[in-house]
Amino acid sequence: MNISENKRVVALSAVFAIAFGGIVYYGFGETQKYTAAQNSLREISERFEGYESAQFPPTQATLKELQKAVDEVKAVNKEMQEDLNRYASYCFGDGKQISAQDFQNQLRASISRIGQLGASKGVTVADPAADLGFGAFKNAAPVQDDVPFRAFQLKAVERVAEHIINSGATVVLDKVYCAPLPPEAAEAAKPNSRKAKPQFPLSFEVAMEVNRGALPNIVNSIVADKDFMLTITGIAGKGMETLPLIDDYVAPGAPSSQGEDVGSAATSNPAENSSRVVAVRKTGNPDETARVHLNVQVLYFNPAKTK
Repeated sequence: MNISENKRVVALSAVFAIAFGGIVYYGFGETQKYTAAQNSLREISERFEGYESAQFPPTQATLKELQKAVDEVKAVNKEMQEDLNRYASYCFGDGKQISAQDFQNQLRASISRIGQLGASKGVTVADPAADLGFGAFKNAAPVQDDVPFRAFQLKAVERVAEHIINSGATVVLDKVYCAPLPPEAAEAAKPNSRKAKPQFPLSFEVAMEVNRGALPNIVNSIVADKDFMLTITGIAGKGMETLPLIDDYVAPGAPSSQGEDVGSAATSNPAENSSRVVAVRKTGNPDETARVHLNVQVLYFNPAKTK
């Protein structure tokens, strides 16, 4: 299981966590995929726990089994390292240094592109989202040391905004917030720093109004991005529709106007089939609108440590 699949399992776990609160509707087919992924993770975990606790007799058969396990670990590690290398390569870009003024120009171009994309897809880009969380830099350039990190953070925010707008189910891109740079960025900006880390996350948040049934597809498209190592670290939602009132009480055996009688249409006494009435869903329809808030991290790769 590669990094993208692991990220998808974590993200969809968050979707399921709020699904039981009536925020999102999740189809049976996607549930099966989630279950299969969880079972695969559990199987791998249990297998290696067994290796850790078992007593191995010093035989040739044991040696072969252990070598097989080592080869499996190496294969998984190789696949994950290839994923990381791909993300890192995109993060490095062409390697050219850009100035604070260049970053400002990129920001203005990104703001314009997202505004035009929203208009073309019928999505409202609200004022708190229009500057992509970089409103402080529209008229005042960042310090030069921060530019590489801010430029990469901007590209990641723009990509997530594109995923949301292109989902076909977004009504409003409501708000974008970019967190301050972490302490690791200041250390990475120092030439030849021995304390600098090879990679570290940059954080931002996005709020939107979407058709709740489309949320799993939006989550999938974000965490499966092939260029950025995006991870959804938090998700919350609230339904926008007013909940209907509770139905009036109907005595057992009495005919009910609620639900669908799945008995024979020719039955003359509906009370005979009262136990077979199907419940009527009052809320949680996939086409209902929910306001969803995502906390997202994108992994930045330090060229001085990872090239």
